[in-house]
Amino acid sequence: MASGYEKINRIKGKLRYPMTVTMLAQALGCGPRTVFRHLDALQQENCGLHKYKKDGETFYVIQTPEKVDFNQKIVKQLEKLKKTMDDTTPLDLKNRKLIDSVITSMQTTDPDGFKAEAITLDPNYIMDYGPFCDHKAQDTTVSKLLMAIRDGFKIRITYKSTNEGDEKKTVEVSPIKLVMRIDTLYLIAADDSYPETHVFKNYLVENIVNFTPLNISTVPLKIPFTVEDHYKYAFGKYVSQDDPQNVSLLIKTGWLKTQFLKSRFSPEADITEDKDKNMVVNLKLRLTPDFKTWLFGVLPDVKILKPESLRLEMIEKLKLTLKEMKA
Repeated sequence: MASGYEKINRIKGKLRYPMTVTMLAQALGCGPRTVFRHLDALQQENCGLHKYKKDGETFYVIQTPEKVDFNQKIVKQLEKLKKTMDDTTPLDLKNRKLIDSVITSMQTTDPDGFKAEAITLDPNYIMDYGPFCDHKAQDTTVSKLLMAIRDGFKIRITYKSTNEGDEKKTVEVSPIKLVMRIDTLYLIAADDSYPETHVFKNYLVENIVNFTPLNISTVPLKIPFTVEDHYKYAFGKYVSQDDPQNVSLLIKTGWLKTQFLKSRFSPEADITEDKDKNMVVNLKLRLTPDFKTWLFGVLPDVKILKPESLRLEMIEKLKLTLKEMKA
C-alpha cells in the first residue's frame, strides 16, 4: 500500500497539468473526498497550487504550461551588480562569469526547466551489441519516455512498424515500462484494447518517429506489470499468444551447457541429467520464429527429444538448406 508521501507525490505529478477533482479521482483510483484531503495538504505545503474556473469547472494545477519569467526581479538586480564590475581584475572577471551563469539559469521561461529529468542516461555508458544490432534509440528519447512513464500520462506516438515498410500509424497509448530484450529496446504500453484484453503491446523505441505527452491519465492496470509475466513462455524478443509447448533438448557441448546454466527463462528451465549423465533441458516455450532460428543454428550441439513435430521441422529445414546450397 502506498504511503502518504507517495500519494502526495502522485497527485503532484498529475497536477503538472490542469485537472479537476473528478479527473484526479479517476487517475488516482480514489474518491473525491480523498482528493480534497490531498489538495488541502498541498495548500498547506505551499507548493504553488493554483485554482481557477473554466467552462463551469474548477481546475487545479501546480505548474502552468504558460511561459512565465519567474525570476525577473532577481535577474534585474544581478544585471545592475554586474555593471559595477569591470574587466581589469581577475576577480571581477571571475565574478562576472559566475553572475552570467546564474542569470542564464534563472531566465528560463519553461517551468519544466526547474526540474531535473527522471533519469539522464550517462553518455559514457555505451551499449555495443555488435553486428546486426538494431538498438538505435537516442538517449534524449529514452529520457523523455521515462519521464512520461513517471508522470503517468498517455502519449501519442507516430510509429513505423518494421514489418509494414514505410507506413506509419499514430496511436495513443499508456506508457508502462522500457525493457531491453536481447539487443532491442522496447516501450511496453497499454492501448485502447487493454481494458478488455489485459494484453500489453511492444513498440520498438527506434521505430517511434515522434511522440507527444497528453493531458490524459494512463489507464489503470488491473494487475501490476511484471517483465516475467510479459515474457512468459518467450525465448527471445518476440511475444505471442500461441499456445506454449513442452520442449526437451539433450545438450551435447560444454559451451551450450554453460549458456543454459546462465540463462533465465520464464517459467524457469528444468535442467536434469539422463542415465548417461548428459544434460537435458526441459522448457515450456512458444515456438516463435526466433526460437526456431536459434535452434537451427545450434543443431550440431543438441538433440531434440520433444516435441516430435519440432524435430521433423528442423530435418525438413536442413534438407531444404542443403538442396538450395547444392543448386
